[in-house]
Amino acid sequence: MTLTNMHAEMQDKNISSKISEKAALKELERYKAFISASEIGAWEYFAESEFLWCNDIYFRLLGRDIKDFDMSGASNLKSCWVELLHPEDREAAISSFNNVLNNPKDTFETYFRMLHSNGSWVWMWSRGSVFKDGDNAQLAVIGTLVDITHHKKAEEIIQRERIMLRTLIDNLPDTIYVKDREGRKIIANRADVECIGAATEEEVLGKTDLELFNNDIGRRGYEDDMHIMKTGVPIINNDEYFLDATGKMRWLQTTKIPIRNERGKIIRLLGIGHDVTLRRESDEKLKELNKGLKEQSEELKKKAEDLNVLNRQLEEQKEQQLEKAIAQGKFEIASEFLHDIGNAMVGLGAHLNRINQSLGKNNLDNLKSLSAFLKTNETQIAGAIGANKAGALVSITDGIVSEQAVNSADIQKSVTELLNIITHIQEILNIQRQLVKNHKGMQERKPVNMETIIHDCRSMLFATIDKKGIQLKVNIKPGNYTIKGDHTKLMQVILNILKNSIEAIDPNAEEKIISIDMSAGDVLQLTITDNGSGFSEQTASLFFVRGFTTKKSGTGLGLYNCRTIIESHIGSFNIASPGPGLGATTTIKFSV
Repeated sequence: MTLTNMHAEMQDKNISSKISEKAALKELERYKAFISASEIGAWEYFAESEFLWCNDIYFRLLGRDIKDFDMSGASNLKSCWVELLHPEDREAAISSFNNVLNNPKDTFETYFRMLHSNGSWVWMWSRGSVFKDGDNAQLAVIGTLVDITHHKKAEEIIQRERIMLRTLIDNLPDTIYVKDREGRKIIANRADVECIGAATEEEVLGKTDLELFNNDIGRRGYEDDMHIMKTGVPIINNDEYFLDATGKMRWLQTTKIPIRNERGKIIRLLGIGHDVTLRRESDEKLKELNKGLKEQSEELKKKAEDLNVLNRQLEEQKEQQLEKAIAQGKFEIASEFLHDIGNAMVGLGAHLNRINQSLGKNNLDNLKSLSAFLKTNETQIAGAIGANKAGALVSITDGIVSEQAVNSADIQKSVTELLNIITHIQEILNIQRQLVKNHKGMQERKPVNMETIIHDCRSMLFATIDKKGIQLKVNIKPGNYTIKGDHTKLMQVILNILKNSIEAIDPNAEEKIISIDMSAGDVLQLTITDNGSGFSEQTASLFFVRGFTTKKSGTGLGLYNCRTIIESHIGSFNIASPGPGLGATTTIKFSV
């Protein structure tokens, strides 16, 4: 090769070298512009000299100036990096960095906090790898530094919200779960885990309903999941049964909805189940109750219809029943009289027994004579049997005399009460005799004069009223007092009312009055008033209850029968009182 050719060749090489150098410088400038535009810090570490080169963006991310740090090539790793690391992150960051130096094939990537010039800590993401230019070149690590504080704070917020959300769903009584496209559970809250019968969430994650429930419950759940994944149609508030850990059937109101990504593709399934077992049981009970009420309603309706039919029958048979009521009333009145006589005879028998018992005792006069003898001769007797015994004998004798005196008084009282009872029996018998004498057999409904009945009743009770010192005032206004009815029955009603008034008047009262007032017009009205013991509203409400009585020996049939008789005569019967101790008024009305 000639010198000229050699020179030309060398000149060509120099030109090529300069072109390559310019291209490299241009490429380097492009990378610097890229890094600067991206706000990415760049660094390069030389292991032999422990020099850390950093670009100005590296320090600007920390609010610092590159001029404040030594970039001459001397050891500065501590001042530019280590000393700026957060104490809690320092050990992990240095360990990761050293691992790359010891294993050049590895890549350095870690997160740590660095001290900002304003005193705050900023999160950095640093990545790097070993770089070696040639076999004998110095070992170096080149990397980047990016501020991810904003992302870290967002991540912390998301993490806190995730914890709060998880705490919420784990403490809700409803079952909540998320499944992937294959129907495998990826989230299950505490209620769902318990519902399945598992101990922990880990036991159910990654499993489908077919694996969790080896029965028709599992098949039903899995088929529903796959249908939603395929069609995207949710299931809303569907009641379905399941078996709990004890094997007891329970009911869940289940909602399953598909979850879509930003492109609208179904990627997940969210399920919520609300335990409605109590509601279902209540609904069943309510259903049974409504069924029972409906049956009862139909039964009551039928009974009401039967009552309407019966009422019509009763209307049709009214006249016949009125006659039967009169006959029945007569029988009950007769029974009442017999009952009164029976009570009187029972009382008579009791007092006679007491008399017989008293008469069986020692003669009182003989005992008195014996007591007087013992007292007179107590001194002589004491000489014979001793003073104590003599005194005791006299005391015993006196006690016997006193006891016999009490017995005699009791006998006398019993005899007096017996005479009163006998007198009462005689009054009843006199009334009965006159009724029998004047009304023989069953009387037909005929015209009856109420004025005559009043006078007859006054005559029958005159002796009793006079004996008790009661004034009987009768005021009958002029008019027609004839009605169609049963003379015996009506007379018995008036006698019963007057008898009640007589018994209600206090024997020791200064004024004893019974008034009878009667008037006739469109309505025949009879009023009997006394100034006796009267009664309360509560007692008045019970007067016509069959069997109720205020008398010690009463039957509770008197007023009940009286009203029955008056109503059978198409009339009304009422008894009232202003109150206890204020007398009573009985009012009878007949349609004329």
